[in-house]
Amino acid sequence: MLSIHKQLHTHAGLLFVPCLFWLVSCGEQAEVQSYEAPNHYKGPVVTWKLPDQWGENPGMSGMMAGSFHIKTELGPRGRIGVMPFRESVETTQTVNMFGRELGHADYNESSVKSLVFSKNLGGRTFEMARLEDKASNEQPPRSALLALYKQNGQTWLFPFIADRELIDQQLDNFHTFLQSTTLRAGKDPVRAIAPSLPPAQPTNSPHQPTWEAPAHWEQKPTTQMRIGNYSVSNDNGENLDFSITSFPGEVGGILANVNRWLGQVGMEPTDQNGLSKYLTDRTVDEKPAKLVIAESEESALYAIILFHKERSWFLKLMGDIGLAQEEKENFLSLADSFCLGDH
Repeated sequence: MLSIHKQLHTHAGLLFVPCLFWLVSCGEQAEVQSYEAPNHYKGPVVTWKLPDQWGENPGMSGMMAGSFHIKTELGPRGRIGVMPFRESVETTQTVNMFGRELGHADYNESSVKSLVFSKNLGGRTFEMARLEDKASNEQPPRSALLALYKQNGQTWLFPFIADRELIDQQLDNFHTFLQSTTLRAGKDPVRAIAPSLPPAQPTNSPHQPTWEAPAHWEQKPTTQMRIGNYSVSNDNGENLDFSITSFPGEVGGILANVNRWLGQVGMEPTDQNGLSKYLTDRTVDEKPAKLVIAESEESALYAIILFHKERSWFLKLMGDIGLAQEEKENFLSLADSFCLGDH
């Protein structure tokens, strides 16, 4: 059994993590390290024991306290995470963040009750929810199993993202893993930072991306997942959601992301041959990019996909078809103004 200890340092901001892109497998060669919290440290300390069949992922993101995969004959599969939040997070919000990527309509406090159930493990009660993929026709089907534990105004999230059969096979190990965790809440608001990573860039860094949003778009608070977050509405009750997100790697590639978005606007997935009808070449910040346009009778999706320096950037506008068509030029103007700031 592996016993891994992580020290989590304080940092401003709310932690949230994209989910579906964890299906990319990682290597199994990882150095197991132990960190001791100094006496003056006030943040949370998280410890756990890994099942024998699990391995630790190297190159862990600075927004996670732990990241693991399942060892199989076909290589590493699936991904399990340990993520502390600096404040109590609503279960409905968590389910919706994962659900949207899996093609689910948003749940409210009433409808989410059909998904959420309680599981007592080691004398602690975890909130659990399982979501099946409705956005793609991948085989075997993907699933997200979420476990949340809340105490003293802080929340720990444990997402298990894998194909349905693998989650079923590893369910007992997942429960054993959750039961093994020691979660000591900190005295200060916290965000997990991997100790081996360099400090996060300050917000005034010249390498932060910039853009010019239309004046009438309502800016929303950013999250760990969304570095840009806006809403647009009109007097007819039509609404649009705009986001700017970035992830390591190519997160499944263009086809997987387009199919995920097609599911979100109620359209059937496409294949590689049919992908071209949704794509147009475009230049963003003097870099080659793809413009995605998908319109159904009721909804529309306009997006920019930009791969640059081993990262993916997505600028996405989605919502009611009438308002989307009115705002299309504003969306394109924002895309033309987008600058990564790394020339």
